[in-house]
Amino acid sequence: MSLQLETENQPTSSVALRKVCPVHKGMAIACCCAAIASLTPVALVQLKIVRDLPDPPGRIFNSKRIVTSKGAYRFGIPDGVLGVASYGVTLALLMAAKPSRPVVRKVLRAKLALDATMALRSVRRQISQHGRICSWCVGAAAATAGVVYFARKAREVERPHLA
Repeated sequence: MSLQLETENQPTSSVALRKVCPVHKGMAIACCCAAIASLTPVALVQLKIVRDLPDPPGRIFNSKRIVTSKGAYRFGIPDGVLGVASYGVTLALLMAAKPSRPVVRKVLRAKLALDATMALRSVRRQISQHGRICSWCVGAAAATAGVVYFARKAREVERPHLA
């Protein structure tokens, strides 16, 4: 207990920073990997490598209908492939972002805002156009929320506090 009190009372550039920051950053990276893993089967169906996407039971889910619809091919490219590539960029930015690289951190913040916006728009479009949702896409949207949350927490811990 005394060790815990000592690290809590020290400035953020101390041992406490080194212990807390990697956890949040690691969770953000894990959530980004989960988003990529969730969108990979979608991309495989859209590229006609895999035939079907399993869904949880319930009438609200119809992943195959949504991911093979005409709206899922932006610019003639399957949106699952675009999503995997986009989250790959996010993953690279997460791994490169450090307090000593303010430009990378600003680009990461903008990219996370874009990712969150696109995830919300995707779920909203599924409901409004199809009346159903793609469970795999919702999984990626939930993982995006995790990326944004943990990246923000990591940034708050890394930010130097004024004493």
